[in-house]
Amino acid sequence: MNGGGTNSEGEGMIVKAGVSLRGLKNLEKCAALVNPGAIMTVVDKGLAEAIGTTYTGRKRSLTSATGHKLEGEIAIVKELSVEDEILDYEKVLVVEFNGEVREALRKLDVDDSIILGVTTLELANFIPDTAAGKLRKIETFLF
Repeated sequence: MNGGGTNSEGEGMIVKAGVSLRGLKNLEKCAALVNPGAIMTVVDKGLAEAIGTTYTGRKRSLTSATGHKLEGEIAIVKELSVEDEILDYEKVLVVEFNGEVREALRKLDVDDSIILGVTTLELANFIPDTAAGKLRKIETFLF
């Protein structure tokens, strides 16, 4: 499911990744937008409720690419898989995506309920390659 395409501003390629999220209730598979500018993976509240996440009670806020300030709560996804690399009990930020964010994601031909952040990618040993429009596997080194 690695794939990409040029964005509307011509600033290079967008990066997509095949993702599955397993919660306490269900499993959802989708193509997610990789956002190198986002630290945490962000999940829409509807998707979080559908799969069954565990909320931590910790609140966070962020500003979307459209300039909207979003308030969310950190939750735990039982299993988050990125391109078949499985992460157990991964933290995500659950927010309510507005229509503008959903539409922007749909125009990029990705799921409108999730945006992958760099912390998730690093834990799965990937980095986004925006020149190629795909994820690149990296080795983990200890110093």
